[in-house]
Amino acid sequence: METVKPTPIAELRPYTKAENRKISVCRIWKSSIPTSDKKYVTFHCILMRPNVKNNAVEAYASNIDYEVVASKIQAGDCYEIMNFRTIKIRGQYKVVPHDTQLIFTNKTVL
Repeated sequence: METVKPTPIAELRPYTKAENRKISVCRIWKSSIPTSDKKYVTFHCILMRPNVKNNAVEAYASNIDYEVVASKIQAGDCYEIMNFRTIKIRGQYKVVPHDTQLIFTNKTVL
Protein backbone atom coordinates (compact mmCIF):
# COMPACT_ATOMS: atom_id res chain seq x y z
CA MET A 1 0.00 0.00 0.00
CA GLU A 2 1.31 3.41 -1.00
CA THR A 3 1.74 6.06 1.68
CA VAL A 4 0.20 9.37 0.62
CA LYS A 5 1.94 12.53 1.80
CA PRO A 6 0.02 15.77 2.24
CA THR A 7 0.54 18.40 -0.44
CA PRO A 8 1.57 21.76 1.05
CA ILE A 9 -0.60 24.68 -0.07
CA ALA A 10 2.37 26.37 -1.73
CA GLU A 11 2.81 23.29 -3.96
CA LEU A 12 -0.83 23.00 -5.09
CA ARG A 13 -1.18 23.40 -8.85
CA PRO A 14 -4.26 23.67 -11.07
CA TYR A 15 -5.56 20.45 -12.62
CA THR A 16 -3.26 18.14 -10.67
CA LYS A 17 -4.17 15.48 -8.14
CA ALA A 18 -3.32 16.56 -4.62
CA GLU A 19 -3.76 15.36 -1.08
CA ASN A 20 -3.89 17.77 1.80
CA ARG A 21 -4.48 17.69 5.52
CA LYS A 22 -4.71 19.88 8.55
CA ILE A 23 -6.34 22.83 6.86
CA SER A 24 -7.76 25.68 8.89
CA VAL A 25 -10.85 27.47 7.55
CA CYS A 26 -10.33 31.14 8.26
CA ARG A 27 -13.25 32.67 6.35
CA ILE A 28 -16.49 31.48 4.73
CA TRP A 29 -18.90 33.38 2.54
CA LYS A 30 -21.97 32.34 0.58
CA SER A 31 -23.39 33.80 -2.60
CA SER A 32 -27.09 34.04 -3.32
CA ILE A 33 -29.29 34.98 -6.23
CA PRO A 34 -30.59 38.52 -5.53
CA THR A 35 -34.09 37.76 -6.80
CA SER A 36 -34.53 34.59 -4.76
CA ASP A 37 -35.53 34.36 -1.11
CA LYS A 38 -31.92 34.20 0.15
CA LYS A 39 -31.32 30.88 -1.61
CA TYR A 40 -27.59 30.35 -1.49
CA VAL A 41 -26.01 29.00 -4.65
CA THR A 42 -22.26 28.96 -4.04
CA PHE A 43 -19.98 28.43 -1.09
CA HIS A 44 -16.49 29.93 -0.82
CA CYS A 45 -13.86 29.72 1.89
CA ILE A 46 -10.24 30.58 2.49
CA LEU A 47 -8.05 27.74 3.72
CA MET A 48 -4.70 28.03 5.46
CA ARG A 49 -2.25 25.64 7.01
CA PRO A 50 -2.30 26.14 10.78
CA ASN A 51 0.63 28.25 12.01
CA VAL A 52 1.85 29.05 8.47
CA LYS A 53 1.56 32.69 7.44
CA ASN A 54 1.04 33.92 3.87
CA ASN A 55 0.03 30.46 2.69
CA ALA A 56 -3.68 30.55 1.78
CA VAL A 57 -5.86 29.10 -0.97
CA GLU A 58 -9.54 29.58 -1.83
CA ALA A 59 -12.01 26.72 -2.02
CA TYR A 60 -15.38 26.70 -3.75
CA ALA A 61 -18.51 24.53 -3.98
CA SER A 62 -21.18 25.04 -6.63
CA ASN A 63 -24.93 25.07 -6.17
CA ILE A 64 -25.16 21.31 -6.79
CA ASP A 65 -22.83 20.54 -3.88
CA TYR A 66 -23.47 23.64 -1.77
CA GLU A 67 -25.68 22.11 0.92
CA VAL A 68 -23.51 19.01 1.40
CA VAL A 69 -20.28 20.98 1.76
CA ALA A 70 -21.77 23.81 3.82
CA SER A 71 -23.14 21.33 6.36
CA LYS A 72 -19.66 19.84 6.95
CA ILE A 73 -17.49 22.93 7.41
CA GLN A 74 -17.29 25.91 9.77
CA ALA A 75 -14.97 28.92 9.94
CA GLY A 76 -12.31 28.65 12.62
CA ASP A 77 -12.16 24.83 12.56
CA CYS A 78 -9.39 22.60 11.22
CA TYR A 79 -10.03 19.73 8.81
CA GLU A 80 -8.30 17.02 6.89
CA ILE A 81 -9.53 17.21 3.32
CA MET A 82 -9.42 14.60 0.57
CA ASN A 83 -11.03 14.01 -2.84
CA PHE A 84 -11.03 17.56 -4.10
CA ARG A 85 -10.13 19.00 -7.49
CA THR A 86 -7.94 21.96 -8.36
CA ILE A 87 -8.36 24.56 -11.09
CA LYS A 88 -6.69 27.81 -12.11
CA ILE A 89 -8.64 30.69 -10.61
CA ARG A 90 -9.54 33.60 -12.88
CA GLY A 91 -7.59 36.73 -12.05
CA GLN A 92 -10.66 38.91 -11.51
CA TYR A 93 -11.99 36.50 -8.86
CA LYS A 94 -8.82 36.17 -6.79
CA VAL A 95 -9.16 36.81 -3.08
CA VAL A 96 -5.75 35.37 -2.12
CA PRO A 97 -2.48 35.45 -4.10
CA HIS A 98 -2.52 31.72 -4.90
CA ASP A 99 -3.34 30.85 -8.57
CA THR A 100 -5.03 27.59 -7.65
CA GLN A 101 -8.60 27.15 -6.42
CA LEU A 102 -9.90 23.99 -4.75
CA ILE A 103 -13.26 22.63 -5.86
CA PHE A 104 -15.27 20.83 -3.20
CA THR A 105 -17.93 18.36 -4.33
CA ASN A 106 -20.20 15.93 -2.53
CA LYS A 107 -17.32 13.43 -2.79
CA THR A 108 -14.91 15.69 -0.87
CA VAL A 109 -14.10 14.24 2.52
CA LEU A 110 -13.77 16.75 5.36
